Amino acid sequence: MAMVASPSIGKSPPPPPPLPPLPTDGSKLQAPYRPYTGTSVAETDGIAVVLVLRAAAALLAFVAVALVASCRHGGWMEFARYQEYRYLLGVTVVASLYSALQALRTFRRRRATFLDFAGDQVVAYLLITAAAAALPITIRMRSAVVNIFTDAMAASISLAFLAFAALAVSAMLAGFSLSAAYN
Repeated sequence: MAMVASPSIGKSPPPPPPLPPLPTDGSKLQAPYRPYTGTSVAETDGIAVVLVLRAAAALLAFVAVALVASCRHGGWMEFARYQEYRYLLGVTVVASLYSALQALRTFRRRRATFLDFAGDQVVAYLLITAAAAALPITIRMRSAVVNIFTDAMAASISLAFLAFAALAVSAMLAGFSLSAAYN
């Protein structure tokens, strides 16, 4: 049986098409433009990520509010008896409202401003301080007894930390957006 040689064996593939020339006047390369929205692909992707992060922060903080506020079991299992838990409740309420309003604002295609950057940072730092304040007392309580009260507080602290992480990343992206806008 004789083998027939393929005409492409031994030949190199054709070269790729040439790249477009780089700008020589000092201008930057532009991302593809979307004519219906008036934004570039890179801007739209960044807006979507920030929207998801802020919506996630709002949802996480809201669930943390619900968990802390539901801890009214009487006696020592009353969240209002501990200033750390009252602080956690107040900060998560603020974070939930702020994140929900910012998500709505981002949904309306607003670009990042310095207030977005600063607001995300302030609320993120409030969340991490509230979680850090409530953690030691929760650890101390859980070393003595594990019940629905301590479980709910541990869960709300975890959710506050996750909301912090979402807002911290959102602040970082807002900072990158501001930096790119002024360069």
